[in-house]
Amino acid sequence: MQVHSFKVQSLNAGKIETLTYGKRTFQSAIRKKAIQEPIYVSKTGLLADEQAYEHHGGVDKALCLYPYDYYPYWRGIVQHFSETALFGENITVEGLTEQNAHIGDVFAFGEALIQVSEPRNPCYKLAAKYEVPDMVKRMRDTGYTGFLFRVLQEGTVTPQDDLVLVEPDRAKVSVAAVNDVKFFDRFNKAKLETVLAVDALSASLKETLQKQYESKRANEWG
Repeated sequence: MQVHSFKVQSLNAGKIETLTYGKRTFQSAIRKKAIQEPIYVSKTGLLADEQAYEHHGGVDKALCLYPYDYYPYWRGIVQHFSETALFGENITVEGLTEQNAHIGDVFAFGEALIQVSEPRNPCYKLAAKYEVPDMVKRMRDTGYTGFLFRVLQEGTVTPQDDLVLVEPDRAKVSVAAVNDVKFFDRFNKAKLETVLAVDALSASLKETLQKQYESKRANEWG
C-alpha cells in the first residue's frame, strides 16, 4: 500500500493582538511564528495558538493549512513577504493542495489525527496586512485558499512530523470542488448535491450551501 505523506515546512502559532494596517485596525492572531518545540493539539487547535476571527476556530476549524507550493506565486505580489506563516496558517505544507486534499480525508500528524473539514474563507485581514486590495479575489480566482481541519484525536505534534494520509474519504470531493461550488458554479444542482452529501463537511459551510441550494431550488428547480 502506497503511503502518502507530506512534508511540514513550518508549524505556526500566534496570539491575538490589535493590529493597524493602513486605515484598518482590528483584532487578529495573523502574525504567527514558527514553533520549534513539541506542542499539544487539542480539539480546538494548537495549545499556544489564538484566533480572533469568527470564520476560523472552533472544533470544525481547529487548524488552518496553507500549501507552501503557492508561496512563489505570492512572492511578487504581497508586501513584506514572509517564508513562515504567510497567511497566518498553523501548518505550512509541501505537496498537499486543494486539488489533492478531500473533505473528510484523515491525516496522522504526530500523535494527533486531523480531518479536512472545509476550504479556508479568504478575509479582508489578509488584504490589509499585505496591502493587496484584491487579495480575497485573487485567492478565490486562483483557488489558492488553503483549508481547515478538525481534530479527531488530540496529541503532541512537532515541526518535524509529516502529515500522513491514513484514511482517504470515500466520496473524494476535493477542497477545490467545494471552492468551485462556493464561489463560482454556485447553483449547479449536481455539484451542490455531491458536496452536501459529504458527511465530514463542516456544519457551518453545509448550512450555508444548503440555504444556497434551497433558495435556487425554490425559485427554479421546483
